[in-house]
Amino acid sequence: MLWRAARLLLRLAGWLLTPLVIILAGALGAAIGLFIAPRLPVEAGLILSIVLGFAMATIGLLFWIRQLRHSPELQEVLAVTPEGVPRPEAVEELIHHELPHSGDTP
Repeated sequence: MLWRAARLLLRLAGWLLTPLVIILAGALGAAIGLFIAPRLPVEAGLILSIVLGFAMATIGLLFWIRQLRHSPELQEVLAVTPEGVPRPEAVEELIHHELPHSGDTP
């Protein structure tokens, strides 16, 4: 039971890497914009932060998808398609995995 829970948690964490990469890249871009913003008028600094956050998120997504498409090993470990979507058979395995009975030998 504990092994299945740990496996499920690790698999879900792997599937959440794509959105996490995008969020972190966007936050990095916005933070860079905030370092530059004090030298600009308020509206321009805000727009700069938004544009840099969006640009970095887009670059992060493109980089991550490129990594997934060129690395079959990474796809296998994360159980995702080249687009970063969880493979249906991996989802079904986690949802419908039968636990061994107490009398069964492992």
